Amino acid sequence: MDRIGILVDRRVLARAMRGRPTIERVGLYRSVALELGVDIVVFCVERVDVKRAAVVGYAPAGEGWRRVRVPLPKVVHKRVLYRKSAPLRKLRRMQRRGVVFVNPVKIQDKARMLSLLRREPSVAAHIPPTRLYSWPALRGLLGRGGSAVVKPKIGSLGQGIVRGVPLGTGAVEWTRRRPVVIGRRSLKRRLARLTRRRRYLLQDYVALARYEGRPFDLRVPVQRGPDGGWLVPGMVAKVAGTHPYLTNMAQGGRAVPGAVALRAAFGPQADEVARRAEALALETARALARRHPFAADLGLDIGIDRSGKPWLFEVNTRDQRYTFYNAGMHDTFRALYRNPVAFCARLSRELAGGRR
Repeated sequence: MDRIGILVDRRVLARAMRGRPTIERVGLYRSVALELGVDIVVFCVERVDVKRAAVVGYAPAGEGWRRVRVPLPKVVHKRVLYRKSAPLRKLRRMQRRGVVFVNPVKIQDKARMLSLLRREPSVAAHIPPTRLYSWPALRGLLGRGGSAVVKPKIGSLGQGIVRGVPLGTGAVEWTRRRPVVIGRRSLKRRLARLTRRRRYLLQDYVALARYEGRPFDLRVPVQRGPDGGWLVPGMVAKVAGTHPYLTNMAQGGRAVPGAVALRAAFGPQADEVARRAEALALETARALARRHPFAADLGLDIGIDRSGKPWLFEVNTRDQRYTFYNAGMHDTFRALYRNPVAFCARLSRELAGGRR
């Protein structure tokens, strides 16, 4: 079996090798690789020499790591998102050299992701109406009495997301962190400034179920495990904290085990609501894999409305796993690192068998 690559951000790798804390728990990759008997190298894209098909990174050694220069792995678990063209070009060059990325390079655009999933009837019914932002589209939605969410086409951690609620007087309650009542002409100018440099999406707002009086949604990871099949290791609820509607930890939210939040919101129906959310997650993953066969580690944001219906908000190709750790779900947290390494090892064996 070939060595497995774990591709992480340059700054994350530097901090981890100095023993400093990072969101990406690099040490857990070492632990699960040793448990599974899998050779790994953790590296950043800046240390890849595509021409020589080599990479400088770090491999487990004793109780820590050793710096190594090794052949470019044929299977790489990608744990970083790139917006700039230079690293994306390098990833495409690596693909031309035969590297398989788990998850693939091309599936981090949220608009394209949702467009693909709308073709699947079992998933489409759970996607809130979503389109590229334009002022006429927003004006029409507000004019019909609908509430709206405007969010970056590519982004994470809840950054740049705003919500508008029509007040029926020609004004809108517009919320970033604190609600502001403004006229629609002023709103148009604000959004023109906001969307000048980045493309945004417009999504119908879904009123979420509540835990202890605060809205929450679910982070539902869907992964391929050692046998190659899809599984849901667990669910965690992200509960809005200091922010009026955003649930992300980076926006002041807090993490609670999903079962706890669902029981509080739905009582005896909680298990059925959880089953619906899990079924939606698995259907979404299978649908995505029909287009991107090496998708294997996804984090879905699923909102539950007050009737118990699950709504698919986003599919994240770099799941922020620390939410499970914050919720005290440590076994699930470890499984989220273990499953992709086990799957990559399986994939490596399959590819090696095909080369013989």
